[in-house]
Amino acid sequence: MNISLFISRFIYRIRYQLLFGSLIVTLLVAYFTQFLSKTYTVDTTIYTGIVSSTSLTGDETPNFQVVNNTYDNLINLIKSKSTLENVSLHLFTMNMIHGSLEEDNMYITAKNFKKLQSMVPEEIKALINKESEEKTIENLKNYKQYSPQNFLYILLNGNNPHYSYAALNKVQIKRIGNSDILELSYQSDDPGITTNTVKLLSEELLNSYNELRYRATNDAIAYFEAQVKKYREILKGQEVSLSNYNIQNNIINYQEQTKATAISFTDFENRYEAIQRELESSSKLLNDLEKQMETRTKLFQTNKDFIQKLDDIATINGKITEIETFSSEKSKLNNPQLEDYKHELKNTEKEIADISNNINVYQYSKEGIAINNMVDQWLNALIQNTKAKAEIKVLDKRRKDYQTIYSTFSPVGTEIKSREREINVTEQTYLEMVHALNLAYLRKRNIQLTTAGLDTITEPAFPLFPNGGKRLLFIIAAFLGSIIFILGYNLLIELLDRTLRDADRTQRLTGIKVLGAFSGRGQLRFRGYSKAWHRISAAYACNKLNCFLKAHETTYINLLSIEKGEGKSFVGKYMIEEWENLGLKVKYLKAGEDFPTDDATFLLASNFSDIYSTETTQKSDIVLIEYPAIQYNCLPPILLNKAAINLLIANAQRVWKKSDEELLFHLKDIIKEAPIVIYLNNANRYAVEDFTGELPPYSSQHSLATQMMHMGLTAKKAPVK
Repeated sequence: MNISLFISRFIYRIRYQLLFGSLIVTLLVAYFTQFLSKTYTVDTTIYTGIVSSTSLTGDETPNFQVVNNTYDNLINLIKSKSTLENVSLHLFTMNMIHGSLEEDNMYITAKNFKKLQSMVPEEIKALINKESEEKTIENLKNYKQYSPQNFLYILLNGNNPHYSYAALNKVQIKRIGNSDILELSYQSDDPGITTNTVKLLSEELLNSYNELRYRATNDAIAYFEAQVKKYREILKGQEVSLSNYNIQNNIINYQEQTKATAISFTDFENRYEAIQRELESSSKLLNDLEKQMETRTKLFQTNKDFIQKLDDIATINGKITEIETFSSEKSKLNNPQLEDYKHELKNTEKEIADISNNINVYQYSKEGIAINNMVDQWLNALIQNTKAKAEIKVLDKRRKDYQTIYSTFSPVGTEIKSREREINVTEQTYLEMVHALNLAYLRKRNIQLTTAGLDTITEPAFPLFPNGGKRLLFIIAAFLGSIIFILGYNLLIELLDRTLRDADRTQRLTGIKVLGAFSGRGQLRFRGYSKAWHRISAAYACNKLNCFLKAHETTYINLLSIEKGEGKSFVGKYMIEEWENLGLKVKYLKAGEDFPTDDATFLLASNFSDIYSTETTQKSDIVLIEYPAIQYNCLPPILLNKAAINLLIANAQRVWKKSDEELLFHLKDIIKEAPIVIYLNNANRYAVEDFTGELPPYSSQHSLATQMMHMGLTAKKAPVK
């Protein structure tokens, strides 16, 4: 299918719908839009300083996520119900106080003020204080209740064109490019209300935004100040408690004290072990020497001075051990008492040696060994043993002291660590709170810098003229919309319609070639030219069928139809006239009249001579045979195949049904040898002209239409030399 040809024909066919339909719709829209109310638009620009502001953080590169979030907050804030409510109450108050019933002013027109006065109840009018807007707003806020019966509740939540949430929410606020500037605009049917609405919105935006930003920061500062004070008191109390605990348990520095105690105990263990070895060795040596000098030993043991000096040695050595055990290395070096005891010990040991020299009963032992050497050894061993015993007693006492110290230090250390851990946790929390407080102060100062430029650049101006009306746009939209609707509607019909109508659609629906078309009898406009059209159509059809004619032979042509009243006789009549004018002999046979169709002879005929006498047709060049409708009758398959061609006559104005498809499939199945084509009848002028060319009457208008319909955009009708 030629798409361009299809489009041109489609548009030409619905030309009157496009012309008059779009014209009617456009005129109607033009008429009703003249009653549209006038509108006024007022805008203002606000500088935010968000992107180009100075920051205390030192980062000059803007955080675009924060920037976008800030702009979103501004836009959402101005459209919040609290903002719109404040604006609505202020605007209502201004109009009630300054409105006039006689003339328009800068606040409200007289027409709108009359409407406002008629809708406001007397109890609301009583709340209006002509001297003070602030008192009036306060009265209105006290009066307002969240009840459907409350006037202000209805005013705010209803559909009032000036004071409702829905009306004020139509305010437009947008950021101009990537700049720091916001543009705020509003539109309504009253210039004064529009101007004051924009003023109030911009003022409310600046006040509310700064208040919200500072309020959040001030709340954060107050919170962190309270937390810092709280944790300072807790930390102070914990530190005082730890100090008191250390005083109660005589703790100066627990770590150093435990370290010194551990070192001292290690030295104590080493000394205790050395003294034990010394005691064991001296005791063993004494036993051996006493066995060898029993008598001398008894003399020494019974001598009072000797015994007294041994006791003195034990006492002095115990004191020396006690001082050395409980004193540090530095204190030992500078301790005069320790030096005195050591000096006294040496003197006592010398005195014992003198006593032993005076007791000289035996010179030799019974074995003949010299006694003097043994006595000296015995005395040294005895002195060493006595000193070791004295030191062991002191060290055993000191061990008990160490056990007492460890039993005291163990729970004290655990408690101190627990309290220090609590103090550390509290201290870290305190420091975090101080840090957060400093950040809050820094943020507050940063907000002061970044929002200091939030100000109005362009003040709202009172509009002197209404907006350029949208009436022209509505008219153009109506015109284009009507054209699109008509095109779409007819295109949908074109795609869904199963009427045969013309050759292209018939061939698409049936799948069979269309030989030609007759205009039928329905063209009332051109009824004076109908016969001429029929003759032209018949001439075209005969010309197409002449190729089947053979000299000295009779050509059989079958005229078929699926339904009754398709116009077989009508088409055959004009074809006969055309052939006879050419000098051909034509015989027309009609089923049911010229031969019977209600017996088996017709259905089982194997030749045309079986259904009629050949004497009547043997001298004819062409025999046209009209068969009954296929939908109601059976046709002889052999005769259909023996014809030169089978013409299926179809009414172009009828729908192609599913039953028609089935009958056509059946017909194609039984006709294998002879061709079968469709010939349209009762088609419109343009469907016929697809085969015959232009039909009379010939006019320049019709020629131009035909030229355009066939996409002859640059064609010219000029005589050929």
